[in-house]
Amino acid sequence: MSAPGPAWYSHELCFWHDPGPGSGYVPVGPGIEPLRQFAVDPDLRRAEGLVKASGVMDRFTAVTPAPASDEDLLLVHVPEHVERVEAASAAGAGDAGVYAHVNYHSAQAARLAAGACAQAAVAVLDGRFDRAYCLVRPPGHHAEPDRAMALCLYNNVAIAARAAQRHGARRVLILDWDVHHGNGIQRVFYEDPDVLYISLHQDGLFPAASGGVLETGAGAGAGATLNVPLPPGSGHAAYLAVIDRVVEPAARAFGPELILVAAGVDAGGHDPMGRMMCTSRTLHAMTSTMCRLAGELTDGRIVFCHEGGYSAWYQPMLVLGTASAIAGLPAPHDPFLHSLEHLPGQRLQPHQNRVIEHLRTRHPLLAGQLSAAGPGPGGDH
Repeated sequence: MSAPGPAWYSHELCFWHDPGPGSGYVPVGPGIEPLRQFAVDPDLRRAEGLVKASGVMDRFTAVTPAPASDEDLLLVHVPEHVERVEAASAAGAGDAGVYAHVNYHSAQAARLAAGACAQAAVAVLDGRFDRAYCLVRPPGHHAEPDRAMALCLYNNVAIAARAAQRHGARRVLILDWDVHHGNGIQRVFYEDPDVLYISLHQDGLFPAASGGVLETGAGAGAGATLNVPLPPGSGHAAYLAVIDRVVEPAARAFGPELILVAAGVDAGGHDPMGRMMCTSRTLHAMTSTMCRLAGELTDGRIVFCHEGGYSAWYQPMLVLGTASAIAGLPAPHDPFLHSLEHLPGQRLQPHQNRVIEHLRTRHPLLAGQLSAAGPGPGGDH
């Protein structure tokens, strides 16, 4: 019996989280005039509204998640971290870590975000859905086991991966295409050989000195971290080249049973937090490829978890492009496309190609050092 199609996980309270007025990550303080934050989460309500208005939501089964339990959160985080988030939120405002400001609703929203991603992973493993999209906030990929960071309170994708392992998944692939490096995800799995973490991000953007090509894992996890730090200005062709020439062969060599995507949309060309050139067609193409790859390697099991995205006007279109691909629909009409698609940065540039070629020839998973004895686990899918 075939799976019933894709699921859509979201919750109204995720839109009630608000990191407060400031500028970028920086809260109001000396020299900072109050300003509507880039990361105001009601913008996600507009994104969900566009998916509904377009008719794409009709292809999904809507699921209301339950909050993550302490047991779920402690799969990744230490108890003191959870207590800090809860206390700052209960106070009505404050910083739960490093640039991780909260309001009264933030702790519950963060539990719902983590719960949605973990529950989606388990549901997909159980065959209740073949794919899932989690439109949640706050984001998670910067959150480390012992601290919140850069708008991220709990590490949603890391919790989902640990929940999947708890549920019996042996090998999990995490692809992170948020424009920033997912330092939190990397830290959680850096020595875990059963989780392949691939991060495609803008080189040197955030955190500083994080996500370099030489960071490839340690101990038993050596070779199971793969960073693709693309130069600023990379666009559609560069991103698709990474998916085709780095992500696909790495996934095949690793042989996952589940794919999780940290599906930030802040690599979009209008985003104020990054300097990349992606469009809704880029997100649609990458999502389509990952769904096809999941069909080949994991019996279709793939979960997309929303991360960053800070353009009030373009984020909804990027979410729609992602959702359309998950639903198996063509790329949507994008009225903003003309302002991005024909810029020179959309073509693959030689300095961008050098990053790809370096990884293809030198990363242990791609260069074949780890599979010299034959196909890796899962290679016969």
